[in-house]
Amino acid sequence: MAELNLSPRDRLRCLIALIGALSVVSTLSSLMWPILSEALRNRGWDETMIGVNAAAQFGGIVVVALLVTRIIPWLGFYRTILTGLAVAALMLLLLPLLRDYWAWFVLRFLMGMGLSLLFTAGDTWVNLIVEDRVRGRWLGIYSTVGMAGWAVGPIMGSMMDPESWWPFVAGLIAVAIATVVLLPTRHIDIRLSSQADHDPGRGKLLAVLIIAPTVLLSAAMFGIVEGSVQSFAHLYTMDLLGEQFRAVGYAVIWVASVGAIFFQFPVGWLADKMDRGWLLVICVAVLFVMVSLLPVLIVFGADPWWTPGALALWASLSLWGGAMGAIFTVGITLLGQRFKGVELVAANAVFSVLFGVGGLVGPFIVGAAMEHFGSRGYPAALAFTVLAYLLFAAYRQFIRTGWRRRA
Repeated sequence: MAELNLSPRDRLRCLIALIGALSVVSTLSSLMWPILSEALRNRGWDETMIGVNAAAQFGGIVVVALLVTRIIPWLGFYRTILTGLAVAALMLLLLPLLRDYWAWFVLRFLMGMGLSLLFTAGDTWVNLIVEDRVRGRWLGIYSTVGMAGWAVGPIMGSMMDPESWWPFVAGLIAVAIATVVLLPTRHIDIRLSSQADHDPGRGKLLAVLIIAPTVLLSAAMFGIVEGSVQSFAHLYTMDLLGEQFRAVGYAVIWVASVGAIFFQFPVGWLADKMDRGWLLVICVAVLFVMVSLLPVLIVFGADPWWTPGALALWASLSLWGGAMGAIFTVGITLLGQRFKGVELVAANAVFSVLFGVGGLVGPFIVGAAMEHFGSRGYPAALAFTVLAYLLFAAYRQFIRTGWRRRA
């Protein structure tokens, strides 16, 4: 494999650059989601149409993921990520210039394509250059820094006017920083050949889905929940507590992101010590409990943070974010364990496709649920989604454990 020719020093340089660059891009992503949703609501669009607009971005993720098994071997990892950054920068220039619902629909679709290029290439590149014995810990570090970026975006957004240029200027600065941080990797890129793979396209994507359905379908559940949180968590909070609690609405998003920061390395360490399939099931179970507690605890968001009810709310949101981040960490660790080379590119592509599909339908379903059933539709739709996947994952893991005992 080409990646084995890298020296330990080059591996470390590449990991540090990728972790730094993609964490900055995470800040861009988590800044734009709630800002764009709030801007659309301010112009009178209802939750269903806001969800449709948000879904366009995930549509772009799906399209690129279907093509990435050809794009990455052709361009290489470095140029693929650079192309994604260029597309994101162009969209950030056009979004504030074309403040129209349908223009944003197209621009967010293209933004999703750019982000899909850089995240799919980045996740695969990191997975290729780490050894399996420490894979969970390195990916835990990767996720920790990335989640720190996700936490910064909503904090910035809560201090910015969605009708101003500042959110987009901040996004462009993030793209510039990521480009500079990525520079050390330009001479140590890995170029994948198609090897013996005569079908690097849709046939291979279907094959890896059949091999690892549990971990890959976790991406769809992750996409539904993440897209819905970024698009509607702050609106749900303001619906219940009042518009004067806008800062609390954004805090619901960033507290979950902050919580994710502190869980990823411990979870990555556990992934190197225990059965990774069962660890995934445990993380999903924790997420389900936290989602179920949201409608009970959200009313305490109006209280001072040191009161018992408010502390319970923020603690549950921290565990929510930690479980979400852990699902991603364990998921990509399992992909790196099971697939190599072009097959790993295909597996990450399927992961991105399903994440995109989840994000495509999630905001639409949750937005429609909120419109038809009121604010309670938000947690109900999320809880149903997580529970359905939890039952599937637990069943699959019991079956796999039984096979191992009989072997």
